Amino acid sequence: MANQNGEKYGFTGLFPIATNRSDDLRAFLRTLDDLRTYPRGSPLSHVPIIHMARLFIVDRLAYQGTPAKIDRLKSDYLVFMCEFDGESVDPLVQALASNIPNEVATIWGHCLGFPGIRRRDRLSEYFERCQLKTTLFLADQPEASVGEILMALLCRRRLNEFVKSVQSKPRPPDVLQREFRQIWQSLQNERPLPGDL
Repeated sequence: MANQNGEKYGFTGLFPIATNRSDDLRAFLRTLDDLRTYPRGSPLSHVPIIHMARLFIVDRLAYQGTPAKIDRLKSDYLVFMCEFDGESVDPLVQALASNIPNEVATIWGHCLGFPGIRRRDRLSEYFERCQLKTTLFLADQPEASVGEILMALLCRRRLNEFVKSVQSKPRPPDVLQREFRQIWQSLQNERPLPGDL
């Protein structure tokens, strides 16, 4: 399947925006990185299966110059691109509606045909109707989940901090070994969340 690479799924959707709703949607999208509202950087950080996501509005196409013709869109479009842990659109829709229902209702509420979030089967069908087939989906770690990648990043960060401290203040081998084991033991109980690192 073109949208699938290992355990990851690549979703790209074009959602037609209702007439005269693009400015309001654009204004709301600009608030999604407000750290007072979203201390972890984005509401999408609360959706545990998402590796990365991007939302933007396309309101016109670039004109390439003569001899090309000017292409006009029938409506403005919300583009949602997302890489997540899953095998279909359903896990994404379930996770979005469960973890950030207000944001989903606000964002897609500006779009034509949005069925709301109560009927998840209809919401999945809506996302599938607006989906573009991904022809080349590349994932750097196709088998690693969000949690596994975050844990690897945390381990790397702690190891870098340890190496820097050793370089600035050398210690005897037995002390190094004990401190390294303490760091390793402390990592066993940590589970970073998206936006924490």
